[in-house]
Amino acid sequence: RGGSNSPPLARMDAGGRAPSELSAPNAKAERALRRALARRLVREVVIKQSRAFWRLHSRLQLAMSRAFDSQLQAAIAQALDRLRDLGPGLFTPEDGRLILSAMEQRLGANVMQAVLRGPLLSLTDALYRVGRREVSRSVNIDFKHLPMRDLRALDILQSGNLYWVGKTWNNMTRDLLQGALTDYFDGGMTRAQLTRRFATDFAGLSERGQRYFELLADHTATRTRELGRVGAYREAGVRWVRVRAWLDERTTDICRALHGRVLPVQRLERQREQFLAAVKDRNETAARASWRMHRNDRGILHQSTDNLPAHTAMPPYHFRCRTITVAYQRPAESGTDGWRRRTIDRQPLSRSDTDTLIARLKQAPWPDSKVLRRKYQKHGEDLGIDSLANFTNSAQDLIRRGDRDVYLAVRKGQLDAVFARKAKNSSGRDGYLVTVVDVANRKIRTHHHKQKLNSSQDEVQNVKQPGRGIMKWLIK
Repeated sequence: RGGSNSPPLARMDAGGRAPSELSAPNAKAERALRRALARRLVREVVIKQSRAFWRLHSRLQLAMSRAFDSQLQAAIAQALDRLRDLGPGLFTPEDGRLILSAMEQRLGANVMQAVLRGPLLSLTDALYRVGRREVSRSVNIDFKHLPMRDLRALDILQSGNLYWVGKTWNNMTRDLLQGALTDYFDGGMTRAQLTRRFATDFAGLSERGQRYFELLADHTATRTRELGRVGAYREAGVRWVRVRAWLDERTTDICRALHGRVLPVQRLERQREQFLAAVKDRNETAARASWRMHRNDRGILHQSTDNLPAHTAMPPYHFRCRTITVAYQRPAESGTDGWRRRTIDRQPLSRSDTDTLIARLKQAPWPDSKVLRRKYQKHGEDLGIDSLANFTNSAQDLIRRGDRDVYLAVRKGQLDAVFARKAKNSSGRDGYLVTVVDVANRKIRTHHHKQKLNSSQDEVQNVKQPGRGIMKWLIK
């Protein structure tokens, strides 16, 4: 940040020279080191704070699942008493209603709210504050100096989380028990037979209930944390956030599509206010509409950031979501950095910028002879190319020719240009001939034939750019 408290690395090198006095290679190395140190610091903060979050997350899951399990056992005992009171005879639909009513006394909305009121209110408060603390540390503000001005939001959230717990009787538990009871009287079972099986069969429903409450606890924890973060962004003066997904084999399409995008905090605030207003009014339809949980709505995956719907700003974006937002200082980006930002936001370049990109890369070489030889040995035979020189010519020709498409993608944070056209390989298999170029370094990464154009290894998959090159303009 500069100033008297800046680390020595930010002000001078080991020989006492200021950055302006460093040679170009040394200055470049210094900038790389500073970026690496900054990434490490951010990672350490995120890991430390995530541990606090997951501890609270586990406590909430445990509290909810234990409450359901203990109340289910009490409900089973009460239902058995009712069955014995009914005496012998066939189990009827009316009996089922009586049993369901008896179980509701132990598992209904008011009871579950009463059982969970203490832990849910305290954990909601703690999770909300964890989100705020994460933001304060990321922007280097003492948490004690970040006032919580909007206590109204926390009050609404606490009562809202308690309300959703009460709704579980109508949303899940009633249907779960009603289905089991219907099976009993549809099967012509007597009350005596049901009494012998009841405890065992209904105890088996506990696992399904446990899964539901674990999911509810997970969703409650992640949503509460994010609402705390958004409130802290506003109070800390943060204007932009970046979406950070956990990229691995479990990452969903929606989180992979949103990873890296930069959103204005104002947009998150608007969504937050819409959600809290709906929760305050107990308007479930409006609450769900203001904060969409995505499943298979693939139409959103390739939308530009500016065109994302209002209900898609704050994570979680789906149930069991691990994505968060982090404070972001948006720089004035131009050139390659500007192209990278537009690609992350799924916005194609202008035609002029696309022409500039092609002109920069049309003479791109391989990084070195070792890379060239390795790629040729791997892909030359598949392409039917018989020499290193022809392999290089083929790669560069694809960049320059007019019958190929141009895409931009991001892998490991780096911008790649992908030049591709439909083609068969040497054995006649359909697919695409591609040349991938590292835009920043202007070096060819690879040249090969592939069946599918997109790669699961890319954080941002191919974004189509306008035009096909010089030949297209000549044809028009």
